[in-house]
Amino acid sequence: MLELIVSPTSLSFIKSCDFCDGFIIGEKDKGLRLAHYFTKNEIKEIIDICKKRKQKVYIAANKIIHETELISFDNYLKQLADLEIDGIIFGDLAIYQLAKKYQLTNKLIYNPETYITNYESVHFFAQLGIKRVSIAKEITLDDIITIANKKYLELDILGHGAINMFHSMRDLVTNYFRFLKQDNPSLHHNESLYLIEEKRADKYPLLEDEAGTHVFSASDLCTIEYLDKFIEHQVTSIRIDGIFKSCQELLEITKIYHKAISDYCSNKNYYLENKAKYTEALLKIENIRPFNDGFLFKKTIYKGD
Repeated sequence: MLELIVSPTSLSFIKSCDFCDGFIIGEKDKGLRLAHYFTKNEIKEIIDICKKRKQKVYIAANKIIHETELISFDNYLKQLADLEIDGIIFGDLAIYQLAKKYQLTNKLIYNPETYITNYESVHFFAQLGIKRVSIAKEITLDDIITIANKKYLELDILGHGAINMFHSMRDLVTNYFRFLKQDNPSLHHNESLYLIEEKRADKYPLLEDEAGTHVFSASDLCTIEYLDKFIEHQVTSIRIDGIFKSCQELLEITKIYHKAISDYCSNKNYYLENKAKYTEALLKIENIRPFNDGFLFKKTIYKGD
């Protein structure tokens, strides 16, 4: 059955959310673009909580790795080998090489953000013996179904949340305010910042952290009306990303997705007849970010010079 996995906003959120199938958690210097970062001790506490509730724990180790960080990540994977975790999410192929040393290959989940767009790519990683791959957020529902029907490997997709559109390792926000001759450019790190195009009113969230600068989509991807397609074509898991959400907002979103999946399992026709009601319930959540179906029904357009 379709796993419902959440990127949590806090430890208290995890303690309150006992109805999803698992969580994606990570440390600040190892994970990337998480809604919240946890300490080693908190991660151990979360693992204990989840094991008692039969929920899964996925560790995000998806940071871009430089030469000077290889030893640190090697030691990190060695530590993870001693923990009861269900998966390690990575984007840098160095993780695959290091994981082989500690017999962790079968726990690896490859999420390169935009690269998995066809079934041959999935086939390639299936031959490496990893656990799962995350399909790109920028492909259509038909393409997702085509990939899933090959049944090469477990598949993960973003179910609800912001799409990462751009990542630079440069401190673009700090440099911008420095250009404006601000006395303390770093003060802006805790503000809600956006990019707005000259010809569009959309506001693209912008944040800067230790890994650089990140720009996200103006709207969240929402897939609640297509869960039947994912289940019928054996997509393994969907993620709800907590970034830009309060604990309460994320909890309510997760509850609605959980109910939709449960309704499908109990009575498929009931789910099909009530698709619009799940969307209406999401729209009633106070302060929820705008959402749409992303690229599920339109091809990504690449423009040349």
